[in-house]
Amino acid sequence: MNITDRHGHVLTPYMHVTKADSEKSTNKNGLAFEGDVYSFADLMKAHPEAVRKVTSAEVDEIARVWLQQQETAPRGGSDNEPDDVYATVKVGNQVVAKLYNGGIAEMSNATASAVSGLDEPSLVGPALAQWRAETYARLLGGNVEIADTAKAQSEWTPRSGTAPQYSRAELDAAIAAMQKGTTQSPELDRSA
Repeated sequence: MNITDRHGHVLTPYMHVTKADSEKSTNKNGLAFEGDVYSFADLMKAHPEAVRKVTSAEVDEIARVWLQQQETAPRGGSDNEPDDVYATVKVGNQVVAKLYNGGIAEMSNATASAVSGLDEPSLVGPALAQWRAETYARLLGGNVEIADTAKAQSEWTPRSGTAPQYSRAELDAAIAAMQKGTTQSPELDRSA
């Protein structure tokens, strides 16, 4: 298949990728492609209507995503902080499951297998932790021990699921870093 410009002139491919070349590439990096490769500059000249300038809002969104991908540490505490335990489930003297105020459960693979397939109610937080603890104890023949750090549903605050907000300076620094090809986040003070 030939690619032509707006005037019907055929563009010359930059190179042609054969099936053998494609198989080598697939084995190396998982990408498969066979056919003609054209220069992006030639395609832009031939079909300028296919390319448009991105808006400022789109550039900011690209910068936001890039900054989020650069962050290595999650914000705030994790869902399984030691001081956020709701209860433990014990069989004999052995702790087989630990439930946290947010409702998540920590257990071995064997325990998880024994309690899998449950139809859970649509609860969250301590209410879910309580339901899980009581259900696991019943299924496993154990008992529930409520922790001193257990919270009532009314005391519990869900973790924020909102995306971080970045200042104009942070977005501009991210854009500059991307233009330079930097793979690390710019050094910015996030404590403000």
